Amino acid sequence: MGRGYAEIVRSHLKTLGAGGREVTNKELADALDLVSDACKRPMYRVLADLRKQKEVRRVRPGVHVYIGKTTGDELRQKLWRVFRRLRTVTVDDLVELTGASEAYAKEFLRTLVKRGVARRIDDPRRQEKSKYQMVEDPVKMPENEEKARRLRELRRRKKGEALEALQSAEMAIKKARDCLRFDHD
Repeated sequence: MGRGYAEIVRSHLKTLGAGGREVTNKELADALDLVSDACKRPMYRVLADLRKQKEVRRVRPGVHVYIGKTTGDELRQKLWRVFRRLRTVTVDDLVELTGASEAYAKEFLRTLVKRGVARRIDDPRRQEKSKYQMVEDPVKMPENEEKARRLRELRRRKKGEALEALQSAEMAIKKARDCLRFDHD
């Protein structure tokens, strides 16, 4: 199976931008053997996507620096460090300071509220967004056990479904073999 175009662009960016080196659009296009503007459009779209994902940073027009992917664990650690430092935050604060999506920041704060680490402070006039305040500092970031439990349950269910499908397939193969044996006798 071939690699996707974004993965190919990412690979060239990693190579050309090793050690934090700036990469020009021309260098990247040359590495990808792109000549015409029409051929370069997909590359520009991938660069725009990588900027949105905070994997690439634009230094100036036509020049980028490859930063790298941020895994979920690294992002959770960033969110936790910012929350511990500020003690009172909004979802927008976390999004701006960590690069997390709004949905991910909301989920992170909801988990902290469930664990008793934070409390939600609503503006009675509802003109401002809710703030979340740390009420207990466990120092170590609380794990999202509920999500882990749901993932374990999902894996268990999928494994059960796969085993059922295999048993059905084995029965069908056995039945087909029996029919073939009957034909030869």
